[in-house]
Amino acid sequence: MTPRTYRKIVVLAGMILSHLSTDVRAQAKVGDNPRSLNPDAVLELESTGKGLLLPRISLRSTTQSDPLRTFTSGMMVYNTAIANDVSPGIYFSDGLKWIRANAPSGGGPFLTGPQQVVQIVSTNGQLLFPTPASVTDPNKVFLFRNGVLISFVLRNPTTLQAEIPCQAGDQIKIIQFL
Repeated sequence: MTPRTYRKIVVLAGMILSHLSTDVRAQAKVGDNPRSLNPDAVLELESTGKGLLLPRISLRSTTQSDPLRTFTSGMMVYNTAIANDVSPGIYFSDGLKWIRANAPSGGGPFLTGPQQVVQIVSTNGQLLFPTPASVTDPNKVFLFRNGVLISFVLRNPTTLQAEIPCQAGDQIKIIQFL
């Protein structure tokens, strides 16, 4: 082995070892104020004049992952197809199936029928919110923060815990179908 080849191998081995031992972490923000980054966000999008464009795909049904290879929990897409039990709209995967995340225009969030609503202006860091009535089915309760549906945990039959702390002045709306 020539000295030049030996040096190349040593440099290459050093580069590979340095990459294996490096712990890489990143946060990214795209938007109007890139210096203000939410510390809990891996990716934050901020704009007063632009929106997020989801990948547009043609689903075949809520029980088939196609055209994706497999169901992945948390995957979100905009379906463009009308087929079987899917129609155009936003869908997310729970790891086993596709779930529609928005209702056809003119409908409620997901259900129709009698409902009660609570509207609250949140305080900074607020996580807990009262439900309109005692909850017997968490699938009939929807928590909105500034008009966006967010996840929650049912702490007890009359209290929801938001997925993330709210900021002072956030408009909270809880819709509960009875």
